[in-house]
Amino acid sequence: MITIKTLENTSLETIMNTFNLAFSDYMLPMQITREQLESKIKNENVKLEYCVGAFENNQLIAFMLHGQDIINGKNTLYNGGTGVIPTKRGNHLTLKLYEFLLPQLKTAKIAAVKLEVITTNKPAITTYEKSGFQIIRKLNCYKGSISQQQPSDTYKISTLIDFDWTKLTSFWDWTPTWQNDTTAIENNKENAILLGIHAASELAGYLIFNPKSNRIQQFAIAHEYRNKGLATQLFSYIASKYDAETVIINIDSADVPTNRFLEKIGFQKLIEQYEMVLEI
Repeated sequence: MITIKTLENTSLETIMNTFNLAFSDYMLPMQITREQLESKIKNENVKLEYCVGAFENNQLIAFMLHGQDIINGKNTLYNGGTGVIPTKRGNHLTLKLYEFLLPQLKTAKIAAVKLEVITTNKPAITTYEKSGFQIIRKLNCYKGSISQQQPSDTYKISTLIDFDWTKLTSFWDWTPTWQNDTTAIENNKENAILLGIHAASELAGYLIFNPKSNRIQQFAIAHEYRNKGLATQLFSYIASKYDAETVIINIDSADVPTNRFLEKIGFQKLIEQYEMVLEI
């Protein structure tokens, strides 16, 4: 008999083991350590009272991990991982987990749930759509070795201490997804390197890099300084100081110039994802 309940009283060891089994044959196989799971819970603001699992004979066979944040004034959850162990697929467990959770989310006045899913994962997309999710945009994920350039004498790069989000977000053309948004960066600020590039004394652009995961989380250039090589200088600086092979995920596919830029400096597209949202 299968029972469904939230995961507040489930050990991280159990969640980790089920996560690794569920993703062992995934399109991009993933295995995480306990430390990485703890980091994920912290960075993505995961709340175990909104995480659910399906149990059979006291064994966790399927799960959903949800983070919580206020997005545009709305109490919002983020599905940071849904998995079903291989031997229990085909039993509509993902659908059943959301059927169990949604009434509780309404009571808790959660306004929306967001997630990302690989565009070729048709079964998962169909399941999410049956649960009420809709696709809102397509995202590109990249990995590559950055080609280094000669430093510019015109612009100066320095490490910044102050995360002035009012200034930094003024450079944006679109909002980052959950894992790259401001809350995730603030939650893991001790591992975030904020580089600023200046024209004279004016901040003209920035890049946020996590050397622990070798991932660039954000970068943006002020509108009036674009197409002048500033982003290239920031990426080249990272390549000169750290491992040149770097990952950057969830770039909005509608931002054609940014996607072209990444491919030009040495990145290859790994996967495409859909961002989906369920309005409650």
